[in-house]
Amino acid sequence: MTSPRDRARTRRETSTGESSPPMIDNKQFDGRITVLQAALRERLGLRGHSLERQVRRAGRLLPRRQRRAAATLLGAQDWMSHPRLARLLDHRAVDAAFADMHRHLDRIDPRERRNTAILRLLGGIVLNLMIFGVLLYLLWRYVHAA
Repeated sequence: MTSPRDRARTRRETSTGESSPPMIDNKQFDGRITVLQAALRERLGLRGHSLERQVRRAGRLLPRRQRRAAATLLGAQDWMSHPRLARLLDHRAVDAAFADMHRHLDRIDPRERRNTAILRLLGGIVLNLMIFGVLLYLLWRYVHAA
């Protein structure tokens, strides 16, 4: 004789083709969020005590796809605080969002970002000095022509 729980599981397996995935462990999820926060802090230099604040500060440093993945993770983080909603989370989407964020962050080199920022700053200064020099030359020619 089968128990009601076994019958429900069998019914669920036959209706969806597979059994429902187990619930996400809160400690494991929080650990993954902490690792992601550390990666954001290390790779992009984003400070903040919560993932939400770091993502907000990231702005356009994160491409649209990663911002969408971060929104998925923030929504999952909200749902994990409620036991009934935590069971309804799409585990594949959460895992894909974590993988997508880490894949993007692993490609970023903080030293290269810093060097690029310094070179852009110096390039802007040199361009402004060149424009200033041309304007001074034109002003000098105009004064001596008159």
